Amino acid sequence: MVQREIKSKIKVYATAAILLAVVLVGTIYTITTPTVLYTLTGASPLKTFSSVDELKSFLTVNTQSDAAGYFGGGPLDAQRSNAALEGSSFGIKTPAPAPQGPAGAVTSTSESLGYSTTNVQVAGVDEADIVKTDGQYIYTLNENYTAEPTTTVYIVKANSPASVVGEINFDISTSCAGMFLSQNGNKLAVLGSKYSNNVYLPMPIGGTIGLTYDYYANSVKSFIYTYDVTDKANPTLTRNLTLSGSYFNSRMINNYVYTVVSQPAYLNNDTVILPQLCSGAESKEIAPTDIYYTDMQDNSFSYTTFAGVNIMDDSEAHTDMTIMMGGTSNMYVSSSNMYVTFPDKTGEGTEIYRVAINNADLTFAAQGVVSGYVLNQYSMDEYNGNFRIATTVSTGSWMNRDQHNNLYVLNMDLGVVGKIENLAQDERIYSARFVGDKAYLVTFKQTDPFFVLDLTNPTSPKVAGELKIPGYSSYLHPYNENYIIGIGKENNTVKLSLFDVTDMNNPTEIAKTIIGQDADYSDSIALYEPKAFMFDPQKQLLVIPVSITNYGYYPEPAVPDSKTRDGNGSSIAPRAPEDSAKSSYVSETTNWIGAYVFNVSPANGFTLKGEVTHQDNADSLNWYSNMAEGIQRSLYIGNTLYTISNNRVQLNNLQDLALVAKVNLP
Repeated sequence: MVQREIKSKIKVYATAAILLAVVLVGTIYTITTPTVLYTLTGASPLKTFSSVDELKSFLTVNTQSDAAGYFGGGPLDAQRSNAALEGSSFGIKTPAPAPQGPAGAVTSTSESLGYSTTNVQVAGVDEADIVKTDGQYIYTLNENYTAEPTTTVYIVKANSPASVVGEINFDISTSCAGMFLSQNGNKLAVLGSKYSNNVYLPMPIGGTIGLTYDYYANSVKSFIYTYDVTDKANPTLTRNLTLSGSYFNSRMINNYVYTVVSQPAYLNNDTVILPQLCSGAESKEIAPTDIYYTDMQDNSFSYTTFAGVNIMDDSEAHTDMTIMMGGTSNMYVSSSNMYVTFPDKTGEGTEIYRVAINNADLTFAAQGVVSGYVLNQYSMDEYNGNFRIATTVSTGSWMNRDQHNNLYVLNMDLGVVGKIENLAQDERIYSARFVGDKAYLVTFKQTDPFFVLDLTNPTSPKVAGELKIPGYSSYLHPYNENYIIGIGKENNTVKLSLFDVTDMNNPTEIAKTIIGQDADYSDSIALYEPKAFMFDPQKQLLVIPVSITNYGYYPEPAVPDSKTRDGNGSSIAPRAPEDSAKSSYVSETTNWIGAYVFNVSPANGFTLKGEVTHQDNADSLNWYSNMAEGIQRSLYIGNTLYTISNNRVQLNNLQDLALVAKVNLP
């Protein structure tokens, strides 16, 4: 058999690379001894390669496609590539949708702490974000739009008076994904990727210099930097763990931070490229005998390395584990199991692997398969000894496509025990949420069918109720067990809905508000980034970033006359009178960017408390000001609302939104 040589030069495309094993790392925080992987009935065996030659042979025989070696990259790679195409190395982040919380974890805040925290998937399992707080200081990861853009962590004293007291700077080759803050506020972990082979090109955006690049995929390195921030004015780097590969995601449980990185597995001139790891001055290459794999074929393979560090104890050795897998998609984790999904060989089904968790031991427990593909982690859940998963089936050509949706209930052996199939023909899932023995799905084509699924009997799940309304919801967040908040779009504007699901057979939309109803367009990063969705049910408080756009119009005269000539005699279109109808000729746009602050309750629906903006001059809005002044996150400490943009941290009174202070970021 002719050995296939996989190309070593791999261009990172701006594809939405799905986060592999995001939750896995958050579940192995107690590992201080080598992880134990067992083979049980129903599970494919996990084993390691005996030698480099065996690994080389595996890649040669089992890589099926001529596109072997293609690697989509991680979310930071896609973000960096997109920004380069837009003329800047940085921009407002557009990550893959972040995980929602489990049943019962319906808030991103902690009333008992007196301040809000990151909206996370599982209570007690923190997720990296660009803003963190301990109630006294705010840490914000900001992108500076200069000729050579850099990234800076600003440490901001929250009050008395609020001010920047320290900072950590990163150079142009670094893209930071987010941060973790220790429980005592004395240690900060920053995670991200470093790139090489940067090529600078002049870009016609405000006279600045943009960044583009083409690089070997194995030139990307991901890192966990741990800082002692006891002295806020002088943060000190205390640990540097660097791994070859693209950053995918990370978690923190108690004092342990874990990251997941992936890199393509390929041959370069008949040489096997292996993952590498560097801790401080010590470095090592991951040996084939330490790389786990299963017998399978795929279009391409990648090394996925899990690494964890104790950010409170720099003397404790890090942990790492590498698995070679094919094209992965999503993962969901419960308190005792993690579920990894893969597209099957046909591309029309999803393979599921369950790994049981027991402190330091990870036990490979079961394998199963269902029809369709998984949208994201919201589409999976474990409850009362069963695993539930919602999928969309999409087959045929783009001109003649068959599309429908399924929900499967599987037991712990990952055998299907109940199912609903062929739901919402010719539509696909836009959002999903499981809460106890109910599931909520939103599908979309022209209207927004909001489905309530009754999973009380796992062997006989059924559609309990359906509600058709305009638009769609891309994120569902439980208000409590009887009400669900949806955020999405209707036409070109942001829509908030409050669904009453008390009677699962008759769901109703009891409240709805359109943001920018009279505008031409409105948007919110909370549509795709739940960490920007700040909700507190005790305070009945909802804050989301918002942008609103209006277009100016000129009518196009059929026959220009002398009154419509410029100084050079060229015909121009005169400005339309105020009562003139809009034409197709757009002259100028005006934008408002900021945050909307709502009170929300079943009794009163959505009540707009007010708006907060970081715009200093609305007439000068352009690409730069949108990037710099757009609000990315919000939080509260006590009775103060803090909104964070790349320009500043702004303080407003939480009761009447009166301005308290502005902390400008250098």
